[in-house]
Amino acid sequence: MKYLSLIILFVNIISISKAFTNINIYGTGLFLPYSIGVIGYIKKNIVISDYKITGISGGAWCSLLYTQEDDLSNHDKIWSYTIGDNVTKLKIQGDLKIFQKNIEDNLKLRYKKKEPKNLNKISIISTKLDGALFKMKTEEKDNFIDIDDLINYCLCSSYLPYLSGSTFSKKYKGNRYIDGDIKYDYKNVNETNKIIIHRHMWGRKFNSNNYLYIDKEKSRELFELGWKDTEKNKKEIISKIVY
Repeated sequence: MKYLSLIILFVNIISISKAFTNINIYGTGLFLPYSIGVIGYIKKNIVISDYKITGISGGAWCSLLYTQEDDLSNHDKIWSYTIGDNVTKLKIQGDLKIFQKNIEDNLKLRYKKKEPKNLNKISIISTKLDGALFKMKTEEKDNFIDIDDLINYCLCSSYLPYLSGSTFSKKYKGNRYIDGDIKYDYKNVNETNKIIIHRHMWGRKFNSNNYLYIDKEKSRELFELGWKDTEKNKKEIISKIVY
């Protein structure tokens, strides 16, 4: 009986040590800076000691930044090392190719000589195309071997056919993928005890006609809205943290 009690205690200790907070970041479209503002505030002001973060579409890039960056409080700095100082405006039609190319090149260069962090804490969702008829299914991937592997799969997760590149799909390790938002079933997501991040999370409404393109000024505005909205609602974030 004594040994049984010790075994139960040991199992309980292991269970407690494996507790973590789930963070899910949904697709963003051109409202990506808003979600970065949300995670920027969390990173700066709320301690989450252990977590598992999952990103989809634009949320994939948010998840990558959350795991690799120590500070996400400076919008202009983030714009510089992701999109690039030479880009002043991005339109939905035509410029998403520039976004995909720049964010790939810039982030691979930024992390080239850095030790990747938290690769065991991140998973990314894409839409996988199977067969000649392009049968679609949602695929969630983790266990990335290095930072380039993670970046390459984030490119798949945010790839819009013929908008993000010159082809219908993005190739990754012999398979073809498109944006994870296209197939993902949000209706069946269990949101209990998870930090769910998206642009409507605090009830803010946006006029999409004002964001058919994004420039640095509009991007900064969205970032600041995400930051301020999260600051106002930080108690809700804190209530979802698993200790």
